[in-house]
Amino acid sequence: MTITSTARTVAVVLLLSGSAAAACHAAVTRASCTGSAAQCSTAASKLARALERCTAHLQLIACDDALHLEPNDPGILVAEADVLVQLQHPGEAVGVFRNALLHGADAGLVNAKIAAAEIQRRSLFALCETATGTPARRACDAAWLPGARDEVAIFERRGFLLQADDEPSPALDAYMAAARLRPGDRDVAQAIVRLSAVTGRQDAATLAARGAALIRLHRPAEAIAPLRKALHIAPDLPQAQVQLRAAERLIDADRLARAARAVAVPRYTNLDPTTRSH
Repeated sequence: MTITSTARTVAVVLLLSGSAAAACHAAVTRASCTGSAAQCSTAASKLARALERCTAHLQLIACDDALHLEPNDPGILVAEADVLVQLQHPGEAVGVFRNALLHGADAGLVNAKIAAAEIQRRSLFALCETATGTPARRACDAAWLPGARDEVAIFERRGFLLQADDEPSPALDAYMAAARLRPGDRDVAQAIVRLSAVTGRQDAATLAARGAALIRLHRPAEAIAPLRKALHIAPDLPQAQVQLRAAERLIDADRLARAARAVAVPRYTNLDPTTRSH
């Protein structure tokens, strides 16, 4: 079986569904596989998985089309979530299942499906944490569920993986997302400071994130410039305004503390040692 024949089959499957796809699979396998029995078996298995995913993608497109006609129909939402689980996107599937519940889907049925999707999601999260490269990044994306307890951990891990693959700008985006959810994380702050310098990005969101990270690292004086520049670009950026005021307060407090310490320390440099009080 050649790469060309596989690609041709997948293209055909995009126009087919159900039994037609299975028949196409069988016909191409019989016609195209000229290697050993083992090679043919392996190729057929790979093609079967590809065809299954193609069919699922067709079903997902059909669900999207149906939802355009009947928005928030609980039956269609459940069907769409089922396809997402089949495609190993359980994080997104859980969100769709929950939406179906809000619109009247059977709670017993859907809660059971959510529990099954969560098992799949936890498995993918484990792969996200332990694997490397593209497989790990895909697992992180598939496991991501907004609002879940592991959401920050997924963003942090994705940032680490992207940085390891020499993709500093997407890595910075991942760490910035983590910082929005957990502003006090020191490791995330260090990554943002480092990657914002590496990328040289000068958009308002990045500058504001850099300023906030510098404050978290107890470097408020360095935070002033990026925060002011962020506000020059986007004057209504509320978080940058808050952070700039915080940095200025920290600088003022540090100045007052240093002045108080200077007054409190006795100065004897011009006195004879015998005149010093004990």
